Amino acid sequence: MKHWKIWLLPIFVLATACGGDNGDDPAPQPQPGISDKTSTTGIDGFGAENIFSRNTYLPENTAMQGFNLDSDGRVWYTQLSASHHERLLWIPAQPNSGTAVLDARKEYMTLSYFGHGTNTALEESGSDRYLWVGAYGVCNAQGMYWNEKLVGRVKWVKGATVKTSECDEYYYIGDYADLHPSIDAENDLLTINYGDRNNSAYRCFVIYRLSEAKKAPMTNVTITCTDGFRTDNPASTNPVSVIVRCRDLTALKPVASPRFLKTGYGPSGSKYYDWQGYDVRKDRLYYTEGQSKYSLYGTFYDGSSYAFVTVFDFNGKVVEERTPVAVVSDPEKLKRFGISVFASLEAEGIKVWRDKLYLGYTARGITAENTNHYQHIFVYKPASK
Repeated sequence: MKHWKIWLLPIFVLATACGGDNGDDPAPQPQPGISDKTSTTGIDGFGAENIFSRNTYLPENTAMQGFNLDSDGRVWYTQLSASHHERLLWIPAQPNSGTAVLDARKEYMTLSYFGHGTNTALEESGSDRYLWVGAYGVCNAQGMYWNEKLVGRVKWVKGATVKTSECDEYYYIGDYADLHPSIDAENDLLTINYGDRNNSAYRCFVIYRLSEAKKAPMTNVTITCTDGFRTDNPASTNPVSVIVRCRDLTALKPVASPRFLKTGYGPSGSKYYDWQGYDVRKDRLYYTEGQSKYSLYGTFYDGSSYAFVTVFDFNGKVVEERTPVAVVSDPEKLKRFGISVFASLEAEGIKVWRDKLYLGYTARGITAENTNHYQHIFVYKPASK
């Protein structure tokens, strides 16, 4: 998951939502133990054909949390606000294949008090769009919202602000936290990643039939969160019990319940980086991790940025081994394609869409003088074995 970092730069203050389950990230180190066997996604190479979208500037000068794609050809970004930590922005934009900056600051929706939005899902219903996202987050001592207790479903309304208590629907999977959904509508799958306090060393997932989940019986669930959404005090850490009417997914038989260790799924001696999203398609779970070389204090680490993709089956077994995304650690190509003169990229989301693999990144250093955050999406084919 991701946490916030604030950098003091010479002209203004910037903030970015960076990955990580723990505190401040250490500087990236050379990666030991990488197998020279590559996955079948083609992420060991990079050319102009791999650029789906680049240099997109969102409403806040921060990293995106992730992205979704729709049948109209749009990209739907999610981004945390730098100045109002309770706000998650949902932003549609067209792909930007050119080198000029695309300004995507005019059209967005605001979701308040939901959580961190590390992984979200988009549902299409005719001309309507719905975001599935973790809801009823908990404000911590730093004013950040985490530990989402439910999954909320929210209809897109341009310019609207919706509180965590105002979703169209809620979904309950049990007494868990840190909920992050993925939808594969073509194969009728809803996946929810969650944190299990009794199995904290594992990434845990539960997979349902989407059609069954949307018709699951209703129940009243009591959850504990913080009361900012009621008091309009975003920094409040006061706990509150809330009764929420939900679809009860515990009444359903899951398709699968995969889990795997947060570290230890790669070659012996591997160094692991911050989890940056997942996606499920058909019978595969695609998982990405990574870390930018940009530091907490507005300077660049020596060395490289890193990003990896691993593919699991529904038993939690590796079917495509942990493979580096080559371009992320390639300063020459990042500079040549106008992405980052400092080779500073942070992984931010992964999607499989129409048999292609899409990987999201926030880059800094479009020029030596411009260290703003710009969003990029790379595309690879084929997506799996």
